Amino acid sequence: MSTASYQTPAMRIRLSLVICVFAVLAVGMLVRSTWIQIIHDPKLETLARRQFESKILMKPRRGLILDRTGEPFAINLETSSLAGNPKKILKSRSTAHLLSRALGTQLSQLKKRLDSKKSFIWFERHLSDQRIEQFRKAGILQPSGEMPEGLWIVKEMKRVYPHGELASSLIGSVNVDAEGIEGVELWKNQGLRGKSASIDAFKDALGRPTLMNSGKDTVMQDGEPVELSIDASLQYSVEEALNESIESTNSDSGMVIVMDSSTGEILALAQAPHRRGVKKVTALTDGYEPGSTMKPLILASAINKGAIKVTDGLFGHYGKFKIQGRTISEAEAHEKFGYISMKKMIEVSSNIAAAELALKLGAERTVQGMRGMGFGSRSGVGFPGEITGWMPSNPKAIKPLTLATIGFGQSVMVTPIQMIRAYAALSNGGQLVEPTLLKRKEKEELKTSQVFKPGTVKDVTEALVTVTEGEKGTGAKARLEGYRIAGKTGTAQTVDPKTKRYSTSRHIASFIGYPVGVKQPIVVLTLLDGPRGIYYAGSTAAPLFSKVLSKVVARFSIPTTEKIRMPLVESTPTPAPVVEDSEVIKVAQSNAEILEQSLQSTKEVNLDHPVMPSLIGLTPQEAIAALKPFVPRVQIKGFGLIKKQTPETGTMISRNVKVNLILEE
Repeated sequence: MSTASYQTPAMRIRLSLVICVFAVLAVGMLVRSTWIQIIHDPKLETLARRQFESKILMKPRRGLILDRTGEPFAINLETSSLAGNPKKILKSRSTAHLLSRALGTQLSQLKKRLDSKKSFIWFERHLSDQRIEQFRKAGILQPSGEMPEGLWIVKEMKRVYPHGELASSLIGSVNVDAEGIEGVELWKNQGLRGKSASIDAFKDALGRPTLMNSGKDTVMQDGEPVELSIDASLQYSVEEALNESIESTNSDSGMVIVMDSSTGEILALAQAPHRRGVKKVTALTDGYEPGSTMKPLILASAINKGAIKVTDGLFGHYGKFKIQGRTISEAEAHEKFGYISMKKMIEVSSNIAAAELALKLGAERTVQGMRGMGFGSRSGVGFPGEITGWMPSNPKAIKPLTLATIGFGQSVMVTPIQMIRAYAALSNGGQLVEPTLLKRKEKEELKTSQVFKPGTVKDVTEALVTVTEGEKGTGAKARLEGYRIAGKTGTAQTVDPKTKRYSTSRHIASFIGYPVGVKQPIVVLTLLDGPRGIYYAGSTAAPLFSKVLSKVVARFSIPTTEKIRMPLVESTPTPAPVVEDSEVIKVAQSNAEILEQSLQSTKEVNLDHPVMPSLIGLTPQEAIAALKPFVPRVQIKGFGLIKKQTPETGTMISRNVKVNLILEE
């Protein structure tokens, strides 16, 4: 085509139209791009926000679990975890190789684990220092802290139990995300977990958050602490005593509960063998037939209703009581009682007299009385998994044989917490108090009901004292010098799961009791499941009770109520002169200061430093232990804590010194 053809009018018009069209398109594109990039475009704005903005979930610190004194059972420690972005890792072959080597897994398996649709995944949680060092050697963590693209070390909180396995079955545990899965951790999880917060964050070019804006409505709240009624120091002592008893009696398991009778606070709750991972507290979740420990409660119900007096007698059938074609006998074949008083029935633990008592009281009043003591219903602790036990729902349908066996603690199922709660009512003057695993707050209103009359409490307590002090009492080994102990042994048969009958070789031995007349009423339950050899409660659970109670009175400085009979240590040397009782040591200090100085003084006692220490405010046992290097001859008057001593503090003393201790009356 020649040049002249472009100069024709038609061609010029066509060329102009094309230029105009392209000019319009260019202007349109310019306007559109200006609108999109400068003025507004919702779609691109959203994409930009996704690229430079993100939401960060801020997790709160989990609340602490504390004992009644503030000692922590569960705390939080900062730890590191390895996380990453599967999309970015799959795009980088070098990162994938480094990661597979660090994790000790094949590359093919790692790629199967990575989901390209996800932007976040955990690889390992709660890394140890050794593991972090391994990551450094593997090359995925530089000394500067930098990591390959798509991998991060995330700081988070880890749950730690500073006392190890102490009370572990009760405290429970959490999962890797610090969510409670058992025990108190599960029970109080809602308050312990706190409140998370979602925070807007702006990222830099490397994807790191550089600016965060929480907003007015976004508030992160740390978890609330939980204060338990448990005393950690006492719990340790109780668990130690329980483990020793399980070993010495070759028992399968055991349990100890210590309760403040006036407030219902559980001061110690030990079960063994215990390990973190056991998802129940057997004192609340497991039932058993209580055996003879039920006898005093049936007696209390009968006295309370005016059906019998503690001095009244019932026929013991000389050791064999036939009813509905079955024979009820005493635990010991040689025991053959005629008429026996109710007080004696408790002392010797007569099955037949207890059966006659239940029959005399009648099914309806027996069941009504037991339900009034809390049996057949939850205790009110509120702990997950607590059972109600089992009581007959229709008293009218109870047959005489069943009613007779209820009298000595069979044909019913109770929980240990129900049993100790009922005995607490005898310990505190007749009030059925709601037990708790949480520390009572000041001026907190207690839920109580009067279940026993004062006269009933007095009579049954005196009967229970004969168990430990009576000539034929079954609980003599539960005694603790300086205290009158009211309590009851129980040696109950268990049902053989194969034969569905009571086993002749497997028993549950228990003892429940309390010191009488102390200022701080305490009740203790000890239970051993499946002791071998000598299995009677008087030889197994009763000695454990004495050990535990000694720990309790020492921990809470509960003064003795009885005179302590200490034998004099005779010697041939001439004794030191005795200072008359009228010489009273005058102290112008507080009791706390006196006790602190006395304890410090006794620590310094030795044969190379023959000076009489201060014993004021101590127990007689503590004083004798402090003076042991001098082999003292001790005379004690009164009961309680020491208020006066001779020789006086600071006096030079020698071996075989004669010491007079005057106690609070």
